[in-house]
This record gives sequence, C-alpha cells and structure tokens, in this order.
Amino acid sequence: MIAYSPDAEPARAYLLRAYNDIDIFVEDCACQNMYVRLINRMLEPMGKRINNVFPLQSRKNVIEQCRADQARGQRPKLYIIDADQDLLLGEPKPRLKHLYRLSVYCAENLLLSEHAIVTIATESASSTSWADMAIALSIRSLLQGSVEILMILFVAYAVVRKCNLTIETVKFPVQRLLVQQHDAQSLSRSLILGRVRSILRTARAQVSRSRYRKLRRPIVSRLIAKPRDRSDYISGKTYLLPLVQLQLRRVAGLQGTSDSLKVRLAKHCELTIDPGLQRAVLRALKGR
Repeated sequence: MIAYSPDAEPARAYLLRAYNDIDIFVEDCACQNMYVRLINRMLEPMGKRINNVFPLQSRKNVIEQCRADQARGQRPKLYIIDADQDLLLGEPKPRLKHLYRLSVYCAENLLLSEHAIVTIATESASSTSWADMAIALSIRSLLQGSVEILMILFVAYAVVRKCNLTIETVKFPVQRLLVQQHDAQSLSRSLILGRVRSILRTARAQVSRSRYRKLRRPIVSRLIAKPRDRSDYISGKTYLLPLVQLQLRRVAGLQGTSDSLKVRLAKHCELTIDPGLQRAVLRALKGR
C-alpha cells in the first residue's frame, strides 16, 4: 500500500471524487477497508457508496485539516476522530463543522458485536451451529469480565494523559496481562493491578501524589455518574479486539491477521454501537 502524506490526502480525495459520494477522512492508515465496509453499510439506504477513505495519520492531523476546511462547499465530507480518553476525562468535542468524534474509544470498538463475532466463528468452524458457537465462545461474558478488571487500568491511563506524563499507556500490549499468552480468559486481575502500581511508581517521579489523586477523583466520579457501557472507555484496538481474536483462534480455529478480522467484522457488526456516526454520515451527505 502506498502511503501518502496528510497534506496530499485532500488532493487525492479530489482526484478520486468520481469513486466516492462522500469524502471520509480518518486517523489510521491501516485497515482502510474496515472503514469502507462500515461506511458503505451506512450509505446503502441512500443508494450511495465509497471506495476509499483518506487517512491523515493522526488525530491531530484530522482536527487540523478539518479546521482548515470550514468553508461550506458543494462536496460532502466528514472528518472522523476516535474519542480516546476524552470520554473518561470529560473533554468536549472540538467545535468544528464536518467533524465527528466517535462515542466510543476508537473505531475498533464499533466492531465489538456478539452477532458479528459468532457469525465469523461459524464461517471458520463450518459444522458448528450459531447457537452452539455462541455458547462456546461466551463473547459477552469474556468482554464484560475483561472490561470490569481493565477499568482501573484505563482510569490510570486517563490520569497519565491528563498529567502529560511520559508513560506508556494503551500501546502496552494486553497479551502481557494474560497468565497464558494464547488464552483470553486468563486476563489477570493481579497482573493488571501490578501494571497500575508500576504506573503509580513512575508517575510519582513526575507528579505529586496529591495532584495525581486530585486528577483521578473526577474521572472516577464521572464513571459512577454516567450509566453507559464501560467497554466504550477501553481501547478496542489494543485491548478488547486482541482478546476477541485470541478467543476466536482458541475456540473456532480462526486464522488470519487482526486487520483481516476487522474487515470481516465490519461486514456483520451492528451499526447501532455508535448510532451518531451513521447520522453524521447521512447529514454530511446531504450537505448539512
């Protein structure tokens, strides 16, 4: 795949306008067909479609390009950013036309559909019924249990971001928090607590204990006050989806890369995980 600079993507969108009824700008360079499949399913009722999305390589780049593209034009367009830790931190969405911030941590969270995951598993284990596969995978139980014990870690990650600390957060692989490397169900509460303690030790070299606690308090209060699916706060890309993939390999013998799994899930997942995204796409298509 040829990588284009962020500055070149608007020109590329112009050149490919005949193949896309709306220009969609995203953060990630990888797995662009995941977005294409998702967006096309949203556009289908309108008889419209896209063949490309245009990756700008970072959240910052998407926001900056959108800010430079505020004039009303005839061309439908939408700039999409992940929520990341904004949800836990209570950060407002940038007030920009043509910009949509997901209501979940990242685009991969849009794929966390039990229906889609079980359906793909039955394509791999083709003699197992959907109902039997759903029981064997126990995806809902796996994700709910994982989210419950990962929440404390993502609260710590949110404080790290709020303090602008130089500590690795979501890039720390979830596999290092498993007792058994290839078993998603072995996600360990004790290893997660050990990771949190390690973050705290490192943080104390950069920020006082009282400041850390002061910044942590409203995050925890927000979690308690807002009744929403807590998986929205956890990275689907680096934590939840890798666990799903391990479960699919172990139970259904699924082969393939994480990117191929994302593209397949995008074909089957519910579009109601973030209903605001489809509304934003259709509004942009109508020039609103």
